[in-house]
Amino acid sequence: MSSSKKPLVVAVVGYTGGVGTCLLAAMKQISLKPFALVRSSTMKINQGVEVPVDYDALGNQVILEATKIGGVPVIADVTASSTVQDQYHPWLSKGISVCTANKGIFAGKEDIYQSLLVASSTSGARLCHETTVGAGLPILGTLASLRASSHQIHKIEGVLSGTLAYVLGAVAGGKMTLSQAVTNAKELGYTEPDPRMDLNGMDVARKAVILARIAGLPAVELDALSIESLVPPALESCSVEDFLSGLSKHDEEFAQKVATVEETPGSRLHYAAKVDLQAEDPKDRVVVGPMACEKTHPFNSAGPDNLIAITTNFYSPRPLVVQGAGAGGDVTATGVLADVLSCQR
Repeated sequence: MSSSKKPLVVAVVGYTGGVGTCLLAAMKQISLKPFALVRSSTMKINQGVEVPVDYDALGNQVILEATKIGGVPVIADVTASSTVQDQYHPWLSKGISVCTANKGIFAGKEDIYQSLLVASSTSGARLCHETTVGAGLPILGTLASLRASSHQIHKIEGVLSGTLAYVLGAVAGGKMTLSQAVTNAKELGYTEPDPRMDLNGMDVARKAVILARIAGLPAVELDALSIESLVPPALESCSVEDFLSGLSKHDEEFAQKVATVEETPGSRLHYAAKVDLQAEDPKDRVVVGPMACEKTHPFNSAGPDNLIAITTNFYSPRPLVVQGAGAGGDVTATGVLADVLSCQR
């Protein structure tokens, strides 16, 4: 690291998890030693002994060390814990930058999200969550930079689930039925233990809320979105086993939906999010569900990747496209690390 940059004092919360392990490995590669290591019940500060977790004390210790060495205090959260997210506001208010892959609070109630932005702006600490959409892909930073440099964001379209990209790709052209595609995806480890957690579109919807907020769209709340689930209503509440065995009864209906789209040569059905800042009806501004895409649409070259297409007053009619792996420990961890390093600027 350049000697002109202030040293980083970094606490890693969730260091024993998959992304946390990858983050420590990436930090080692660039000779950045963590000041504190925190897991669900214990924490270790400055290579000391493990003690019970105390998030307030953690924040204070990070600040003390940063003050002592003239450094920048940062907490990196690679958990999925709402308890940890409850600490973001006090940490930011104290001047501790927060870098996180934990998307919950950023797709939650807008007033809470806005309070984090105010705390960050007031203290000067940074709030970085690039990896909450698209893992390590430079999506949120690109979107923010476009707005800052006078672009008017017109529309954002995104394939934001590798699982759903696989399923929709498998049913294209009648290669598989919906039930076969879902069963295959589960056997390959692409889905959650309960595939309905992927098929209901809620994870895509959370990412859509985050994109909408970064794009500057006001009054976006997750519980008010238009979300079309791929889970048949009759199978929403049964066991996983009954869901998997009963899904084949709905294969023909879904196959017809796919075939109708594919009647237009080159067209494909994708599961996607759309944020349309120019839509007149508020209900049409953030939409999540199956999307019919003509032959020339960028989604048709996405394969299993995440892909975001951003249309602005300058990137039109051809949008700016960001594409690549949207999940995985290493790409997520290095995305969080990039956020951590940005706190030196």
